[in-house]
Amino acid sequence: MQFKLIFASILLMVLGSCSNSSNQEIDLSDAIPTVYMPLANGNYWNYDVQQVNPGALNTPMGLDHLYIANDTIINNSTYKKMKTTADPFGFFSRTLQNNGVKISGSSLVATGSFSLPFPGLTTPVAISLNNFTFFKQNAATNTELSSASGTLHQTVNGYPLDIEYTLKSIAQESLSSFTSNGITYPNVKKTRLILYLKITTTSSGITATLLTNQPVLTMNEYFAKNLGNVYTNSLFHYDINASVASSFGIPATFSLTEEEFLTTYQLN
Repeated sequence: MQFKLIFASILLMVLGSCSNSSNQEIDLSDAIPTVYMPLANGNYWNYDVQQVNPGALNTPMGLDHLYIANDTIINNSTYKKMKTTADPFGFFSRTLQNNGVKISGSSLVATGSFSLPFPGLTTPVAISLNNFTFFKQNAATNTELSSASGTLHQTVNGYPLDIEYTLKSIAQESLSSFTSNGITYPNVKKTRLILYLKITTTSSGITATLLTNQPVLTMNEYFAKNLGNVYTNSLFHYDINASVASSFGIPATFSLTEEEFLTTYQLN
């Protein structure tokens, strides 16, 4: 009897220790659904997209209408189908266009493909997304949320090109308030997306680098509580060798900065 009591006491201590250890390791807030982008069929967000001209007024590029069309099943999971009424001007709408988006605990994730036109290439660079986390409500500043990498192949001007890409999302700071387009939004969280590209070509066993691995697209996205993305600032930029640029008929250096301002929206 005494042996049984001792064994039971030891078992309780072990179980209690395991339970405490597990509770310390699990962030329970990860299971709480984020409220930073309401996802319901019929929701929409309209953005005024402008090109930034240093030292001068912005140039209007157009209006993007991003909306949730319907539910869609991908790999036995239900997502919201994101669509636009036309080919988007802004990079934010482009990243979500025709993709499935869902809330996964405190995160927003996307599955599908993000296509980015790049000067000199015959077709856009298509980045595959598989539950790519583009926002996490409780993430610490500078935490990497997701990373997607791959290699694409194209032939341009007789050159076989290997296009390596890496897309990363990184949590940024939380803001008690943020003002955009004359409107102040409370409880705003910032996320950064960075797309790295490297382009090489191989001929007769010799590999030449056309575009060194570099960040060609940097997007700063601002999400307001119970509303969604209210502002995005994006920089598209690359630098390549002048002789290579001449061969492909494109500028050796190119920069484009865009701003996307939320104008109107509907949430169901």
